[in-house]
Amino acid sequence: MVVEMRRAEILAIARRSGGVGLRELSSRFCVSIPTIRRDLAVLAARGLLCRVHGGAIPLASAPAGRRSTADLQAAASLVEAGMAIGLSGWRRAAALAGLIADVPDLTVVTPMLAVARAVRAGGPTLLVIGGVRTPSGSHAGPLAEDALHGLHLDIAFVEPTTSGDALAAATDDALLRRAARRVLL
Repeated sequence: MVVEMRRAEILAIARRSGGVGLRELSSRFCVSIPTIRRDLAVLAARGLLCRVHGGAIPLASAPAGRRSTADLQAAASLVEAGMAIGLSGWRRAAALAGLIADVPDLTVVTPMLAVARAVRAGGPTLLVIGGVRTPSGSHAGPLAEDALHGLHLDIAFVEPTTSGDALAAATDDALLRRAARRVLL
């Protein structure tokens, strides 16, 4: 298994179950506990997981329904004129796209058609990343990740997927790696 795919799957499991354990992951992926520790350290450094004794928990553990619109307003307040931002997710990401529509000279990069549809004509410059269409609606995979590789983003906003879509999670990971600042919606 490719390292990034394993990490994407670890992240998906953590988000789905609320946390992961070293031994469970070591057994599931047939790799050593030190390998899993390195994977968790990388995911923690990317701002996706929080390391705890014996494993890790996802940073965005509150269900989306329990988050307020004030959270989206706070996220929107981070966006300034002239920025290039990454935006991935579904409802919350599309709602954020609507909130930032009037920011001047903004570039929005997304692998999600739902987000692209939410960007108003005449608003931000829109760059839709292509790839394989996944069950979560993301355009993901190596093609999308390669396209992201050459970009620099000021902020990446990612709404974590709970679908277990490993390709979409890996593309979201690539989006987060290209950003100077990362925000989970």
